[in-house]
Amino acid sequence: MSIVLKSGALIPLLIMLPNVVWMLLPKVAVGAAPHEPLLLTVLENIGRLATLILPFFFALDLHKRFSLPVMIGMGLALAVYYACWIRYFAGGRAAALLGAPFLGIPLPMAVAPIAFLILSSYLMGSWWMLGAALLFGVAHIWISILTL
Repeated sequence: MSIVLKSGALIPLLIMLPNVVWMLLPKVAVGAAPHEPLLLTVLENIGRLATLILPFFFALDLHKRFSLPVMIGMGLALAVYYACWIRYFAGGRAAALLGAPFLGIPLPMAVAPIAFLILSSYLMGSWWMLGAALLFGVAHIWISILTL
């Protein structure tokens, strides 16, 4: 029996959920924003936009050969991502928590969603999604390192 979700829309929804909460909360006073190279910012935003839009055009095939380990990996990546968001919100939304290691994972709030997106590309069977996730990942992690 093949299990296929007709749309991959669940992927961007799961990634964006904590971001929506963050946007709805009152802003926290922070220092001056660090300089981010324009090219990296453009590449990051292209990758981000692509990873948010592409899943709507692909089904999630949950019955592929390695679907179970991929889904477990996605679940772990999402659990780390959500745990880091909870830590951030519970920690008074201190900017230092955005880049703080978690369970030995450096930059978990950048690495975990990228791992989730890369793994989701397998369930979608989409090279386009894989490319978009890699582009977003390289630029997002690079910018995260520069802004520590």
